Amino acid sequence: MSQGKDDFGIYENCDFTKEMELEERERRKAPKGVSAAWEALEQARMRSENSHTTVWHNLSEVQRALDKQLSGVLKTIHGRLLNVSQEVENVRQKTTRCKAECGNELSDRLRVLEERNALEPVLRQLAEVKQEQSRASALLDTALEQTRNLSEILCTKCPAGWQQFAKTCYFFSTTNQPWLAAKRSCNDFNAHLAIVDTEQENKFLANHIMDDRVFWLGLTDTDNESKWQWVNGRSLSLSFWNSGEPNNAGQQGEDCATIYSNGLWNDIICSSAEAWICERSC
Repeated sequence: MSQGKDDFGIYENCDFTKEMELEERERRKAPKGVSAAWEALEQARMRSENSHTTVWHNLSEVQRALDKQLSGVLKTIHGRLLNVSQEVENVRQKTTRCKAECGNELSDRLRVLEERNALEPVLRQLAEVKQEQSRASALLDTALEQTRNLSEILCTKCPAGWQQFAKTCYFFSTTNQPWLAAKRSCNDFNAHLAIVDTEQENKFLANHIMDDRVFWLGLTDTDNESKWQWVNGRSLSLSFWNSGEPNNAGQQGEDCATIYSNGLWNDIICSSAEAWICERSC
């Protein structure tokens, strides 16, 4: 910018010099009256030249002052730009670190979520299996309870050759023995001589007896005459004695009970050999 102004000043001085030479020639050619006018013009020109020089000098000073001021402003701006640049670099580095750290954290969270998503079907299946197991367990408990109730009504475990009534198994012998021997035989089968608890049971026993036979029951008054007891120690409460029985007939007495095919009972000598009925639970 300064060089352009200097070149312009050179061109302008050259033109001004040419004008002065032309004016000098004209002034010499002019008459004396005109000479005074030329001198006045010369003085005006000199003043104009001095004013022009002063103006250019002032402009140069202003330019230097502006250049100096502008240089200071530029230095300040440059310094601020350096600070801003440093701040930007710091922010960039922090952003880079944050990006890496945040990226790792996000990766970890994503991995956890992926693992959780992968486990969810398994957990759902496990929950369904548990529910199914609970339902199956409930059904099994119900079935067991029903089986238990059924086993209380029906007996399905009687040994071969034994007859079932309700929850009890009965064995009707085909040979004869005294009452004590018959009792021991039942014990060998983990059973006991028959004990009658109900009328229905007594009828069941009678229906399995042929007309010409009698069977020992687990009933005796050997320990205490006329105090009949079952072999399990329970006193007699329900009885089906034949008319006039028990009569304890004979010198030896009759201390053991038998049952006939009609369901009636009779007391006879315990040493008599008769068939017997064993009883046991299913």
